[in-house]
Amino acid sequence: MSLCVLDAVFSINADYDRHTAPTCHRYATWAGISPYLPTSDEQPLSRFVTQVRTAGVEDFSAHVLRNRQRTRAHHGAPRKAEAALGYAEILTAHGVNTLAEADALLADTDRLKSAERHLAGTPGHGSGARLAYLWMLVGADDRIKPDRMILRWLQGVLHRPVTTPEATRLVKEAATQLGCTPWELDHAIWNTQRTP
Repeated sequence: MSLCVLDAVFSINADYDRHTAPTCHRYATWAGISPYLPTSDEQPLSRFVTQVRTAGVEDFSAHVLRNRQRTRAHHGAPRKAEAALGYAEILTAHGVNTLAEADALLADTDRLKSAERHLAGTPGHGSGARLAYLWMLVGADDRIKPDRMILRWLQGVLHRPVTTPEATRLVKEAATQLGCTPWELDHAIWNTQRTP
């Protein structure tokens, strides 16, 4: 779960290969966990919360993650590590410490609405792409990450601006017509957009 949280938070407005993936790998190495699934010794998300609180956000950003990115471009914006800590604290407060518990949360509509309402209050929430991506990372293949890559692709295909809710609807409808999951189509679009 900690790697899912870090990936979701640090991928927003960042080069995935140059910044996000190395950040997640540095944390995994430091924490002594495998960055690959399946793993039999999953680290509880509460452990991540304790680690960040103990180190402090600034030191954790600088020395563990070696990524001091902020949630927005201006100097006073909170660090992404602070947003990751916020996500982790909210998730653990809603009973999510493991991937299996995240899956159970996704299946419980009332609990999910409550958790999402709280998660939306963390720094850098924006349009909700980060949250949608978190659910994709924990295994919800019915979600897409309506970020700038998806929006740019749709705008290029449709030759007009596209809103985030419209992008979500269009990709889900297209996935149904193509006979794939929204996650698979999202990933295919993302791969075409990241290739120069």
